[in-house]
Amino acid sequence: MLFKRFAAFIHLWGGLLIGSLIVVISITGCITVFSEELFAIFHKELVSVKSAGKPPLSLSVLTEKAAAVLPEGNKISKIEIPAGEKSYVFIAQEAKKKAKGLTYFDQVKYFKKVYVNPYTGAVLGQLDMKYEFFNMVLQLHRYLLLKKDIGSLITGITVLIFLLMLISGVVIWLPKKFKNVSKKLKIDFKGKFKKLNHQLHTVLGMYVLPVALVIVFTGLSWSFKWWESGMLKAMGGNKRVLLANVQPTPAAVPLHGAALDQAFFALQQHASGNYEMIGFTIPAETKKSASGYITMHDSGDAWLGMSYFSIDHNSGAIFDQIIHKDKGTAMKWRNSNEAIHTGKIYGWPTQALAFFASLICATLPVSGFLIWLRKRKKQKVRVST
Repeated sequence: MLFKRFAAFIHLWGGLLIGSLIVVISITGCITVFSEELFAIFHKELVSVKSAGKPPLSLSVLTEKAAAVLPEGNKISKIEIPAGEKSYVFIAQEAKKKAKGLTYFDQVKYFKKVYVNPYTGAVLGQLDMKYEFFNMVLQLHRYLLLKKDIGSLITGITVLIFLLMLISGVVIWLPKKFKNVSKKLKIDFKGKFKKLNHQLHTVLGMYVLPVALVIVFTGLSWSFKWWESGMLKAMGGNKRVLLANVQPTPAAVPLHGAALDQAFFALQQHASGNYEMIGFTIPAETKKSASGYITMHDSGDAWLGMSYFSIDHNSGAIFDQIIHKDKGTAMKWRNSNEAIHTGKIYGWPTQALAFFASLICATLPVSGFLIWLRKRKKQKVRVST
């Protein structure tokens, strides 16, 4: 009985402390689950292209066309090349080195995306991602539109408290007798609002618990290094395996031209057609090497298939790599973490699970607050009488 009272104390004050933040994080999480699909619907003219039987132009030529429409000083730092008849995406992004403000907007120097038809070289459009809707939703979800270090800490602490609330909620819910479990998992939609609200809070909370725990466990890995390390150790790894990122020979300019084409060809050869996305990161500081990745269409196992490559700026040659099939379980999990968190790991079915779980999580602070408010009003009436 004492343990249940302690659990109720944590559940109540945890909810009052972080309830509004959980609503924000959960609602933005719902949108983020389907952000790519929604973006493709609202910006079909930027995403979809037709090959008309033509081969794509060289990546170096397409990069030059994208660079030509960017404002002066905005340099392409990332390239995304999806499989199928889709546009190539060229990203120019840089953070301010010494941001004085506290918000997300204060730390972004520029963040542009240029969409190019790979078959014609036509620039389909350019977006300022700093203020783009789905990116704003993501920044609100991850950092509450604050600077990364501040926002990540606040959301991390919020989610840790939410984890305690999930656990304490189970303790409060547990019936004294096992035979009563089935009764406590039913909702009477014909009952009065007070009873219905209480059941929506407790019963939906129990149904959503397994998926909510997965979302919480994966989400905390971005906020706390110690949590990420603990997850890696639990899966048999000691730390993240990282690529060599030091440029092997001095480079005057970042990866471009024939070297970029060579690197793209090498990644295409490695993928052998089995890819959803090929991407490049090209740092302006050439002391660091360029890098590439392949997101596989079929990984051959239950994880998201991702392979990573270190690339020489001068030649486009690969000099280090982390191949998906060679990874241990810990690294396969870490590279799949975002896909698990958003439900994208197995497509629409798991996305739907993540969506509805997040939606229900958004209702829990509201229904819980109404329960507390009614009890508080009753207590005031008793005191006055």
